[in-house]
Amino acid sequence: MPVKAPPFKLFFEIIFLENYTKLGRNERKSIDKAIKGLANNPRNPSLNTHKEKNVKGKYSTGGRDVFIAYASKKLRFTFEYDPKVGMIALRNCGYHDNSERKI
Repeated sequence: MPVKAPPFKLFFEIIFLENYTKLGRNERKSIDKAIKGLANNPRNPSLNTHKEKNVKGKYSTGGRDVFIAYASKKLRFTFEYDPKVGMIALRNCGYHDNSERKI
C-alpha cells in the first residue's frame, strides 16, 4: 500500500492576504477549500493546476516555477513550491484576470 505524504505547510505572501481580505465570504470559502485540497494533494484534478508560462518564482529550491490553481470557475490562486522544504507559498488570489495579472 502506498504511503501518503504529510500535507504541505503553507506560507502566505502579503499580496495574497491583501487580496483574500477583499473577497466576499463565499469567495473566501471557495479559496479555503481549494487551499486545503492543495496542501493535502497538489495533484488533485479538481484544482486544474497548471504551470504559468513566462513567470519566474522567487524561490530557487522549488524550481522557480509558478502555478495557477482553480478555486472555482472564476476564482484562481497562484502558488509556488518550497520557500522551505515541504512548504507551498501562496502568492495571489482573486478573479481570473486580476490574480494572474499581478503574479
